[in-house]
Amino acid sequence: MKYMFAHNEEKIAQEWKKYQGYTIRPLPSTLAYYGEIIAGHCSQTQFMLYGGTPEIRSIFQKVRYKLTLVDRSKAMVRAMGLLTEAQTPIASNERFLQRDWLKLDSLAEEFDVLIGDDAINMVSWPQFELFLQQAWRRLRLGGLFLCHLLVKPREDFIRKKLPELEDEFRRGSIKSSYDLASRLNFLCWDEKSYAMGWQQTIKRLGKEKLARFKPELDFVETFGLCNSQFSCPPSQLFEQLLERYFTVREVFFPHEHEYCLFEPLYILEKRMIQEKVR
Repeated sequence: MKYMFAHNEEKIAQEWKKYQGYTIRPLPSTLAYYGEIIAGHCSQTQFMLYGGTPEIRSIFQKVRYKLTLVDRSKAMVRAMGLLTEAQTPIASNERFLQRDWLKLDSLAEEFDVLIGDDAINMVSWPQFELFLQQAWRRLRLGGLFLCHLLVKPREDFIRKKLPELEDEFRRGSIKSSYDLASRLNFLCWDEKSYAMGWQQTIKRLGKEKLARFKPELDFVETFGLCNSQFSCPPSQLFEQLLERYFTVREVFFPHEHEYCLFEPLYILEKRMIQEKVR
């Protein structure tokens, strides 16, 4: 699956700039939290980042720590580099490795810290365990996995009817276009796959209905070229799964918007597993 329907690196970067503040990009409170953890390690720490999240890369560029970037799409990582502090596809402190996140056994090295901002959401729910298993294998014993993800929204948000949602927005109960965009996605959360995403929302609700929310939010113009899809399982199921491989040291929630209630950042420590991990 391609993240974007745009192919040119500059065009991808231009589109990604539109998403500032929305669920697809980390918020200031999350970045401050990342910064504290990164600064708490020395410059010799081996860090790996899933994908090319520009805000996280900028943190590393400022402190001049080395960072390994891992993703299937070189074009996407290079495009995100244009939005970093260095404003260059691959900065001097960065190393890019083109790999599938579900096939990291091809990497011989181990890392002290892995960072995945919404990365695990990009695989299907049945692949979550393989993703976590691969992360477990790439970490040194005692290593940390900073796993930020979207989980299943509240049931009443999922069951809400579109006219009710529109009424809430017009009455000011939904405070911002950022929460509105998420609430529209929540309506289209799929009960079988646990998935939602921009294209899924456009397809299910239709452009005509989404146009009701202009000018505050032009959903199609904003997200029409973004093909990111999110597998968002119930948090209880996710926690049961990750406990096979990691110990939860802490859970942080960003606080800028209502949708942050469903975007926990788990600080996970690699567990010692006695049985053989397949």
